Amino acid sequence: MGLGASFRTVLLSHGVVSFDTMVVIYHFEDHPKYASLTQLLFEAIDRGDLIAQISVLVAGEVLTGPKKAGDQEMLLHYRHVFSSYPNLELLPATMQVMELASDLRTRYNLKTPDAIHLGTALCHGAQAFVTNDEQMRQVGAEGLEVLILSDFVKAG
Repeated sequence: MGLGASFRTVLLSHGVVSFDTMVVIYHFEDHPKYASLTQLLFEAIDRGDLIAQISVLVAGEVLTGPKKAGDQEMLLHYRHVFSSYPNLELLPATMQVMELASDLRTRYNLKTPDAIHLGTALCHGAQAFVTNDEQMRQVGAEGLEVLILSDFVKAG
């Protein structure tokens, strides 16, 4: 619980957060290692303690798994989450986001989806970005606090 409390404290020190696709999957598919952390995140969003702003790309990536698996129930669940979850805003991939994403790809050698997620966060004023992708940590140099979930999990 100590590490969870630390994650909660760090999260709540921000007003606007963003996150990538894996955070959604970890949460709604109850990942054994990370769901306790994503639970803290989504509870804070649900209560309005945080505003979440994510790229619409998250929805595109998340919906792919249930479609491939033919899992209509999970597909409907995710669609409901993206259309009605409180304090969660899906943001478009605008030209401004694409310009910043290309800058991030150039500067940090990021994959295109990762650069779009981070570009969206930066363009819309997110103060923190939650992920489990270690390569994204370097974007903290842009003034966005990058929170890596595995940093908050007890070792062994």
